[in-house]
Amino acid sequence: MAKDHIVRSYDQELDLLQSKLLEMGQFAEEQLRKALEALVSRDNRLAVNVISSDSKVNKLQSEVDRLTVRMLAMRQPMALDLRHIISALRIGVELERVADYAANIGKSVIDLNHVSLEEPVEQIIRMAELTQKMLNEVMHAYRKVNVSQAIAVWKQDEEVNKIYANLLSQLRLYMKEDADNINSYTSLIFVSRSCERIGDHIKNIAECVYYIEKGQEYAALVAADEC
Repeated sequence: MAKDHIVRSYDQELDLLQSKLLEMGQFAEEQLRKALEALVSRDNRLAVNVISSDSKVNKLQSEVDRLTVRMLAMRQPMALDLRHIISALRIGVELERVADYAANIGKSVIDLNHVSLEEPVEQIIRMAELTQKMLNEVMHAYRKVNVSQAIAVWKQDEEVNKIYANLLSQLRLYMKEDADNINSYTSLIFVSRSCERIGDHIKNIAECVYYIEKGQEYAALVAADEC
């Protein structure tokens, strides 16, 4: 995080804040990876591990919250520093939600263990793999404050939404034609919705990276251009 402050402890606090968020991002990505692996391999033990590990990201978010509130109160930041700290609060919330949805996928693994890995599940795996890649890239963008990479991640969410929309239509059709397996299809919808929401939260992190550098929201800029 590039800066040059007179008070060295201020720089250290900013560095600590960034490192906490990067740790959160790494952990959330690991949770998502394990949830995907549990789904593919039908590994109930790994799914339980994802669920039980969720408390770690909650603890990290609490640390981020305390640090940001202290810095806002004690340092009275302005301009770029203020945007960094405000964005840190937002990114912490988004990462906590990503980890929550990864845990939700883990909770569904047991229900889906008897479902064959046909097209619906394969599409969910595709969604999960894409969001995992997006999360890795957006945290790299945050670390470097790389606006172009953040925008690229922001745009990738559209692909996640397309897969989700197609899958939802397909699963609803299956539910009409095969009422005996409606619970399985409902579980698949729940997991696909979790993946779609993960994409949304990652997109919000990309928005934060853009805001840090530019001081405005990228979505608002896109909307203005489309008018």
